[in-house]
Amino acid sequence: MDLLIVIITYNRLEYTKRTIQDLLDTIKIPHYILVVDNASTDGTPEYLEKLLDKKKIDGLVLNDENYYPGKACNIGWEEGLEAYPQATHLMRLDNDFVLLKGWDTTAEKYFDKIDNLGQLGLDYDAIKDNKEHEKEYNGMILNHWPGVVGGVNIIPKGLWDLGIRYEETRWIKKWEGISSPQEDSALSNNIKSWGFLVGHMQEKLAWTFADETNWSDYPDYYIKTMSERGYDDLVRKIKGKK
Repeated sequence: MDLLIVIITYNRLEYTKRTIQDLLDTIKIPHYILVVDNASTDGTPEYLEKLLDKKKIDGLVLNDENYYPGKACNIGWEEGLEAYPQATHLMRLDNDFVLLKGWDTTAEKYFDKIDNLGQLGLDYDAIKDNKEHEKEYNGMILNHWPGVVGGVNIIPKGLWDLGIRYEETRWIKKWEGISSPQEDSALSNNIKSWGFLVGHMQEKLAWTFADETNWSDYPDYYIKTMSERGYDDLVRKIKGKK
């Protein structure tokens, strides 16, 4: 597996530093790292430019506005493939994930063993309480809960060649407490509709550290993004902890 990794950033500078360091400390397979920043205002662009100068990352796109994760990932995969056409798989990595050694070689094994695997999620927290959704494919255990895959995932480049893309619509709150479908769900559902398998690997090698216990690190960020998604109950909870 030759991996094009697109990291999407929007503020939360300390989280970005932690995620990138984890990635650099653990990645062993051939790869190309490109960061797409969605117009951060907290010093993130300047930090990323220093990483690029030091050749810690291979590419950098600084968007002039917040395009949200879907469009940002499409931009990154498209530009990354121009610079790194030998990539066989494409990865989206949000800037709030723990990565342990072995995540990359384990993911490689999943794609080697499961012929029609279309999207592999790495976030262990998404499946840890739902083991009944596990199925075995050629000796590999794939967990199909919850049916869609979120912010850290890998797809074969062949799906990109076939036209699979993230939807680029902005998050829109339909009405109080109800959000529009997110780009994560739409991508996974599209991949499944083409007859490919979608699921998470069972190994605990990646998970987000930006869960509810850490919302107080960046309360304004979470209030803004959760409001835009329409998660009103979560916004009230975050404001209560601010």
